[in-house]
Amino acid sequence: MKQVSLKALSVLAATAFVATPALAQTDAFNVAAGQTVEASRAPGEAYPDPDGLKLTDGSFEFSWDDMVGFEGPEPVELVVDLGATNDYISYAAVKVMRSDGSDVAVPNVIVSFSEDGLLWEDLGMADTVLEGEIGNDTVGTLVWSDEEWAGYGQFVRFELLPTGAGWTMVAEVQVGNGPVPADLLPEPVETAEPTEEAVNVALGRGYVIEPEASEAYPDEGGIQLTDGSYEYAWGDMVGIADPTDNPVVIVDLGEQVEGITRVAGLFMRSFASGVNLPYSIIVSVSEDGENFEVVGLAARTEPAPPMNELINSVYWQDLANPVSARYVKLDIRPRTGWLMTAEVVIQTGNAVPEVVEVEEEAEEEAGD
Repeated sequence: MKQVSLKALSVLAATAFVATPALAQTDAFNVAAGQTVEASRAPGEAYPDPDGLKLTDGSFEFSWDDMVGFEGPEPVELVVDLGATNDYISYAAVKVMRSDGSDVAVPNVIVSFSEDGLLWEDLGMADTVLEGEIGNDTVGTLVWSDEEWAGYGQFVRFELLPTGAGWTMVAEVQVGNGPVPADLLPEPVETAEPTEEAVNVALGRGYVIEPEASEAYPDEGGIQLTDGSYEYAWGDMVGIADPTDNPVVIVDLGEQVEGITRVAGLFMRSFASGVNLPYSIIVSVSEDGENFEVVGLAARTEPAPPMNELINSVYWQDLANPVSARYVKLDIRPRTGWLMTAEVVIQTGNAVPEVVEVEEEAEEEAGD
């Protein structure tokens, strides 16, 4: 696989009862407890949250009275004001109802953080289920957790993307600061990671992109995003200026491909030219090109942190739980300014970074 060399830069309070150590640790860990939650749209009249405290009150029974409910397919944002800056936001969870008979579906959930409630950074997707699965007519817990990729700020946003046209019913949100207690994480499942060499199965494949690229940086022949070339050069870019909607790229792999472990968009970053990386990419897969299933959020970057005046990879990766698809959709969540895309890479096997730093490359060559 082609790699781009990058120039390295130097650069509870005490309680009236005696709690067990695990319980005390969990109580202190959840910094969202008792804090105010603000929703981007009003809940249904029958399932309100009049004081903004229903989702942080510690009560999350399978009960309609314990729920804040949102009807319809429109996304809803729940923003928790933690009351103070937290420097190690390592955990975010949302407890939701599933009830097939009542048209209540489990949403997809994107977790973001902010210092001021205005500028946000996406952390990832709460796509792991604490209980293993959310059974019908139960409340389950969708979890995002990453101690290595922790957030910093006073505000945490849960962006709920409904998966149906009916109801999204939320019982509780939780935010953890610090090392994550083991009882808040799903039981680990042992899975074998792939040993096969990485293959970019998107190379040379057809795709569609919406909206169309700018006339100044067009997609000549509709091949630039899968041609294997992603040098830091304006002529190698497909550009969209100040997109008002999320640009979407759908790659047709030509046949159903098993074992997809990594999906990445490679973008230019240039502060001087008003070119920004996207916040993240929602990655979805499909067998028919019509019905897509969200598999994760590409929010990490390579290099990390991202570098200016260079190509950066924004990627989703899961070596332990590969997916299969004929069609892969990248729903790109842009910032303001230009979005300059150089390549889309979809890997199978033991995935490798699309870009490496000079020192890393030199060390690899010295070790050969």
